[in-house]
Amino acid sequence: MSVTVTDLPTIVRQLSPHISRDDTLPSLCGIYLEATGTHLFATATDRYTFALARREAAEPEPWKALITHADLTALRALFPARRPADLTLTHSRGCTRNPDGWLTVSDGTRSLRLSAGATLARKFPKWRPLFADALAAEPHQDTETLYNAAFLARWPKAAERHQPLTTWSAGPGKPLLVAAGPDFLGLQMPVRLDRQPDTPARERQDRAALRTTWADSLTPATGRRLKAA
Repeated sequence: MSVTVTDLPTIVRQLSPHISRDDTLPSLCGIYLEATGTHLFATATDRYTFALARREAAEPEPWKALITHADLTALRALFPARRPADLTLTHSRGCTRNPDGWLTVSDGTRSLRLSAGATLARKFPKWRPLFADALAAEPHQDTETLYNAAFLARWPKAAERHQPLTTWSAGPGKPLLVAAGPDFLGLQMPVRLDRQPDTPARERQDRAALRTTWADSLTPATGRRLKAA
């Protein structure tokens, strides 16, 4: 059961910033793969951000796998993104001796065999309802929303050079939806102030306060202006 992925290193680059580093949640410490017969989906999350990529890929039989953080390091080393190549991704189902199964990545010359992590893959969060709800919701932003700046910095990895990102939110408490081209979606949860009552007031500025504090600075200076010769 093999699929050809023209840009697997790109997918790894897009999703790596969203992989959890929490060892108590091993099912989140990697990239989840799901072959459906028409597409290969790849996704990763640390519960604060959630990234999803898809590629068209004919696969006769559906399967699920999870590539751990350690195996991704080996994958990046053997097939770096700076050397694009068509890679064949082969899934081998588990057996009594190895219930997790195997993934083999090959460019025709070199190959890398990884655990398919079937046990962890079965515990990965149900991602379809989350993205379906976010896509179905109409944009609605009539009050301030706080976002963690470090998490926002993850999204440039999703886009190619000079490719714009599309974003919208259905309102306070709802995730920010991020799209890069037709085959990448992302979700970022806002900062929940009700769970952080000690957040300093300067970090909780609303529009009225910002207008007041910036009014003098943004008022055009009066009087004559010098002109260039």
